[in-house]
Formats: sequence, C-alpha cells, structure tokens
Amino acid sequence: MNTITGPEHLEESVDQLAHVLGELRQGHDELICSLEFEEAEALAEVLEAGLHPDVAAHLMHRWALTEPDWDAEHGDVIRHWLASEGGD
Repeated sequence: MNTITGPEHLEESVDQLAHVLGELRQGHDELICSLEFEEAEALAEVLEAGLHPDVAAHLMHRWALTEPDWDAEHGDVIRHWLASEGGD
C-alpha cells in the first residue's frame, strides 16, 4: 500500500483543519484548552504554512488565554503569535 500523500491531499487536510478550528472560534474552545504548548505550536505552524495565518494566530492566542504562566516559558513565541493576530 502506498502511503505517500500528494500535495493536494495535504492542502485539503490543512484547509479542513483550519475550517474545524475556525468553527471553534464560535465559543467552543475546549480542544484548544486541552493542548500542550508543543501541540498548539505545531498546529499553528502547519496552519501558517498552509496559508491560514489568522487561524494559527487565533489558536495561539486562545492557548495563551488558558495558560496563565505562558510568559515564563514561551513568552517570545507567544508574543510573535499575538503580534500576528489581525484584530480578532
């Protein structure tokens, strides 16, 4: 079985991820609250690379809101994402 995925499939997958996370913006951020920093950052990087920087920034913004001590360990990274969020 061939497991290599074409770029079109990856693009569709990232678009689907952006759609699902975009729907979570409507007040259902439970998923984001349960992510570890590394998981949230990895998702944000995939979204940004997949041309969904607004969703990526929102994801990291929501993550920062759920983690009161984010500045101590991840301050520079989180500030980068907060600066790139476009007036959400």
